[in-house]
Amino acid sequence: DIFRKYPNKYESIIGTLCENLDTLDEPEARASMIWIIGEYAERIDNADDLLESFLDNFNDENSQVQLQLLTAIVKLFLKRPTDTQELVQQVLSLATQDSENPDLRDRGFIYWRLLSTDPAAAKEVVLAEKPLIAEETDLLEPTLLDELICHIASLASVYHKPPTAFVEGKVGLKKMLPARAGDTDSEQEAAGATIIPEPGSLIGDL
Repeated sequence: DIFRKYPNKYESIIGTLCENLDTLDEPEARASMIWIIGEYAERIDNADDLLESFLDNFNDENSQVQLQLLTAIVKLFLKRPTDTQELVQQVLSLATQDSENPDLRDRGFIYWRLLSTDPAAAKEVVLAEKPLIAEETDLLEPTLLDELICHIASLASVYHKPPTAFVEGKVGLKKMLPARAGDTDSEQEAAGATIIPEPGSLIGDL
C-alpha cells in the first residue's frame, strides 16, 4: 500500500528488501514482498530466482502467499516471456492440479486460459494500472471528523454524516393513538390526547 500511495518515492529500497527476503516469516509479509517482486519485476534482475525459491514449498504456503505468488509469476512472464515460460507453466500446474483451494484453482485456470488464447488481453488485465490509494480522512472537516469519531459504532461512521443529518426528531418520541370512528368531538379530543407511555414510565409504575 505504501508503494501505491507514494509512487516513485520508495522504490530505492526494493533491493534491500530482496536481500532480506529470507527473514520474512509472517504470511502477510511474505505475500507483500512477493507482490513487490512481481509488480517491479523489470527492476529486479533476479526476480525469477526469487520467485522460484517459493515454489519448493508452494503447497505448504499460506493461501494468501500462494495467490500472490501465482499472480507475481504471471506478471513476470508477461514482462519477460522469453526466459520465464517454464516457471509460469510450473506455477500454473501447481495451482490447477495440485491445489485443493478453489480460489487458487479458479485463478490459475483464468490465467491459463488468458495466456493460451489472448496474451494481449492477459497483459491488459494482469498488468492494468492500479489506482492510487488516497487518504479519505483528508476530505473531511476536522469538526465533522471529531463528531464521527464519537459515533464510531453507529451509522454515522458509515454515512460519513452526523446523526442529526439522517435522523429526524428526537429519541423517545411519543406516538399518538388514532381516533375511533363514531366518537364525539370531546371523545376524539380525549382519544387524540392519549399518549402511549414509554417503557421507562411503565417500569416506574410497577
